[in-house]
Amino acid sequence: MPQSSFFAKSVPFDQIDKLAITGGYSSIYAAQQPNLTVVGNWEQRFCRLADTFQPVLDRVYNFEVREDDVWIVTLPKCGTTWMQELAWLLINDCDFKTAKEVDLTLRSPFLEFNGVVQNVPHDTIEAADALSSPRLIKSHLPAWLLPHQIWSKKPKIIYVYRNPKDAAISYFHHWRGMVGYQGTKADFMHSFIDGYVNFTPCWPHILDFWQLRHEAHVFFTSYEQMKENLGEVITEVARFLKRNISPRQVQHLTEHLSFESMRDNPACNHVKEFESMKAATGREVEEFRFVRRGVVGSHKDELTADLIGEFDLWSDVNLRDYKLHIDDFANYSKYNSK
Repeated sequence: MPQSSFFAKSVPFDQIDKLAITGGYSSIYAAQQPNLTVVGNWEQRFCRLADTFQPVLDRVYNFEVREDDVWIVTLPKCGTTWMQELAWLLINDCDFKTAKEVDLTLRSPFLEFNGVVQNVPHDTIEAADALSSPRLIKSHLPAWLLPHQIWSKKPKIIYVYRNPKDAAISYFHHWRGMVGYQGTKADFMHSFIDGYVNFTPCWPHILDFWQLRHEAHVFFTSYEQMKENLGEVITEVARFLKRNISPRQVQHLTEHLSFESMRDNPACNHVKEFESMKAATGREVEEFRFVRRGVVGSHKDELTADLIGEFDLWSDVNLRDYKLHIDDFANYSKYNSK
């Protein structure tokens, strides 16, 4: 085993100076062939991350996985919190009382959050390791940077896709609120397309899990499916997790997971993460709602026609070799293929 599971190549500052990033930024490459098949040549695959992630990536890669874990993996702003709450309630027999009283970040840690902000009060890797089974763990990392034991022990993985145009808009507002970005929306959109925000490039991240969608331990769904028919997605996730659920419980879950309920539930609004970031950075950042609009197609009233055209061309270039369209991801259902 090499001394490190990855190596980093610094990104020139002029390529990321508009993102208001404190410190360096790097392209992270695998130091050895991943023990899963990735899209494209693994030696050329990279993930862009702030340099604050580098001290934690090997710890994440060597994290002790349990076979009864459930992992929520997404790109940022793709319905991660929504699916975390859904899955946690299914795993914990619809314990709505605890779900309202205990912060979701404690019930389902964001594994690599120590890399988002250094010197956070609680080590999220230690917190995840200390959880009682079955654990629910969140990550935004691409498949090949996740703990390597995931691919041998094969715990359940739930991957949530979202139209990148909507995800980018939501990420822009998140970057303003959590990072303190003061730049233009257009500059941020170009940074997203070019893969200069944390956890990008986008399409390889999605395609790795798309090619795994038929595996028994992988559940691929979309933000769009959750918006269109939340009750059906709840039922499918329960089936995937082998949890019995009654029609009445589906109704209660649908009410608890409604946009209005999630928006107004402090336990699901990442208050502790927000406070940790403010404390660690020692500066004030703009107050905002983590659960913001929850609209499918929000890019239509926030992006110019030119930017929408750039996004569409970018998606086409990345998907044409696989004969895929963005609707293929949004409409996919593991048990009721359309």
